[in-house]
Amino acid sequence: MSRPSMLFWLSALFACATAGAASLSLHDYVQKRFHPETVRERAVEGIDERIHDNKLTLDLKSFLALVLRNSTDVRLTQLDVYTAAANITGAKAPFDTQLVANFNTERSTQAQQSQTSGAATLSALSQNSSLSFNQVLGAGPIVSAGFTAVRQSSNSAFSFFNPSIATGLNVALTQPLLQNRGNPQLRAPLLIARTQLRIVSEQSQAAIANTISNAAAQYWEAIRARDAIRVAQQSLELAQKSYDRDKQALDLGAMSRLDILQSESQVAQRKLDVIQAEYAYRQARDGLRRLIGADLRRDTVNIEIELEDDPKALPAGFQPLPIDEAIGKAMRDRPELSAAARRISIDELNAKVARNSLLPRLDLSLLAGGTGLGGNQIPVILPLGQGTTTFVAGGLGDSLGQLFAFNSPYYGFGVTLGIPFQSSAAKANLAASLVNRVRDRYNQRQTEQAIILDVKTANSELELARASVDASIVSRDLASQNVDAEQQKYTLGSITAFELLTAQSQLAIAQSSVINAHVNYQKAVVAYRRATWTILDDFGIVVDNPKAP
Repeated sequence: MSRPSMLFWLSALFACATAGAASLSLHDYVQKRFHPETVRERAVEGIDERIHDNKLTLDLKSFLALVLRNSTDVRLTQLDVYTAAANITGAKAPFDTQLVANFNTERSTQAQQSQTSGAATLSALSQNSSLSFNQVLGAGPIVSAGFTAVRQSSNSAFSFFNPSIATGLNVALTQPLLQNRGNPQLRAPLLIARTQLRIVSEQSQAAIANTISNAAAQYWEAIRARDAIRVAQQSLELAQKSYDRDKQALDLGAMSRLDILQSESQVAQRKLDVIQAEYAYRQARDGLRRLIGADLRRDTVNIEIELEDDPKALPAGFQPLPIDEAIGKAMRDRPELSAAARRISIDELNAKVARNSLLPRLDLSLLAGGTGLGGNQIPVILPLGQGTTTFVAGGLGDSLGQLFAFNSPYYGFGVTLGIPFQSSAAKANLAASLVNRVRDRYNQRQTEQAIILDVKTANSELELARASVDASIVSRDLASQNVDAEQQKYTLGSITAFELLTAQSQLAIAQSSVINAHVNYQKAVVAYRRATWTILDDFGIVVDNPKAP
């Protein structure tokens, strides 16, 4: 190796070692190293914008936006993504630049038994300094370099240099040619960590979509409880009117006291129904309050919640797809299926690494370096010759000058061959990877089946809910007409109070069925959007994930 080319490679090595440090100031480096960016607990936010006249007014879209911002379940799910991102940084450890500096000094005084020591009592001072650098170059070789400087002084009469300063510089490059060629054993954990980040991100999206879907269903259940109060109150009003007429007839002597007990008991029962409906609505609102974090603030823990949506209003822009298109879209877009495919890619990578470990080890090593020597040259006459005849002052500059001029170079190469006869661990890892690949393919098939069934079920429930809405409206209208007819008959005295109250109860049931049908349709729409993976886009939800480091 020529001196110019050796100097070029040493300069390039030094540039690689210092490039990262040069790009950051010392302050920035310290801040980034000891005060890294971290995830902080976020306070409940966004609620104040929805408070009007001391009431927390919500519609479905604003409610889901608050759930996304404040739900503890959502926050805990997102933390898994940050943990997976941090694991990528940990997987880069084998490629970290290692720069180690060392210094030690030692003074010794020792009586000597031979004249060749140069003194009856030898007093010596040794000071050793070293700087080493190691770096794995991605899929390439392993580079190591070292610089040493040794200063020695003593009272020996035979030393040519006193003190002497010896310097050395060495560079070594090791390239695997068979096993671990391309560094798959070091790069695999990093590739797996990056894939795991994508898997966890997709799992996080699916979990957040489940949370949003469940929250929307809970919102519509609260709407059901709210409208049930209105039905119960209307039923109470009808019962109260019947009771008032019966009470008037009782006062006029046209009805006995025993005959009015039935209508009176119906009034009491329907008052109980109203009380129970109001309690159920209060419980439902408390559930919504928890989902948006309003229960964590003193000023909103008991604030009245007002829900604005009408379950009879059809979702804007919603149009179900034909079943084949819906299944195809779900198979393309559902993150659960993408995550299952990525797990198979991890198994294949592990199998590739295990196969690589079964290969013989054949490494090529190149090394080069140089030495330098400096210090004060002392006139010394020895039996084997003499050094300088006059005192010549020198120091570290002389030693470094010789070193970087490569007056005393050395270079060479080496080959290492290792033949694994058993490789039991690698064989076991390969077998486990192949088994895991088959297992994950079965899991992928299972996920596909679950998604297909999920879409079909959502589509069937949507059709059922739509048909139920139409049927319940017809039933309610007929029940209303029946109550009017029974009321006229009761007024004419052709039916009893029991028959009139029965018709009123049937009307209340029919009205509840209409509410239930509308709410079930709204819930079916949410489930359909979740199954076909349009729920996040339809509600304008964007899930932020950390970038891979």
